[in-house]
Amino acid sequence: MNISGAIFDLDGTLLDSTEIWEGVAARYITSLRKNPEPDLRKKTKAMTLPVLCSYLKDEYRIATTESKIAKGFNTILREDYLESADIKEYVPILLEKFKQKGVAMCVTTSTDKAIADEILVRLGIRDYFTFIMTCEEAGGDKESPKIFRDALEKLGTPKGETVVFEDGLLAIRGAKEADFYVIAVADKNEAQNKAEVQELSDRYIESFEELL
Repeated sequence: MNISGAIFDLDGTLLDSTEIWEGVAARYITSLRKNPEPDLRKKTKAMTLPVLCSYLKDEYRIATTESKIAKGFNTILREDYLESADIKEYVPILLEKFKQKGVAMCVTTSTDKAIADEILVRLGIRDYFTFIMTCEEAGGDKESPKIFRDALEKLGTPKGETVVFEDGLLAIRGAKEADFYVIAVADKNEAQNKAEVQELSDRYIESFEELL
């Protein structure tokens, strides 16, 4: 396949960071001296930040605005990112390889854009990407094909030459619904969905080393 464009997910794909998302909503609720549901992450996994804030406000009867909930949530998220998020092995080598070949690259993510930008700068890979597109900007979550279609339009590469890199089952479904070639990246937090991810994606890799 001739690749001229690449759309990368952030958490679990470029970064070893999905565990941060696993606990951040619960940490936020705990910070309010409330008890989070045991399955809170499962219930909110596919939500965009505005939808998540609305859910938390209603479910936990939080007496503040959704924008203030988002601010508090992102404060905790940013602290966790800066403390523990790390790049996955061989990612910088692959990005440099793509750059040398003239591949246009972008990031699509559920993470707040300012946080995503800051962490990519800290890890030294921000300049490889022409832009970061969030689910909030696209007006849908990763299970919707819209964010991938919007990213492709902005990237300006032919769909038949553009690859989506994702780790999450829901996001892979969205990318496949948009008819993209999808390379699934193994991540421990999607281990329970491995068989379905392998079946749905066009290629499954345990490590980016396989693409070098």
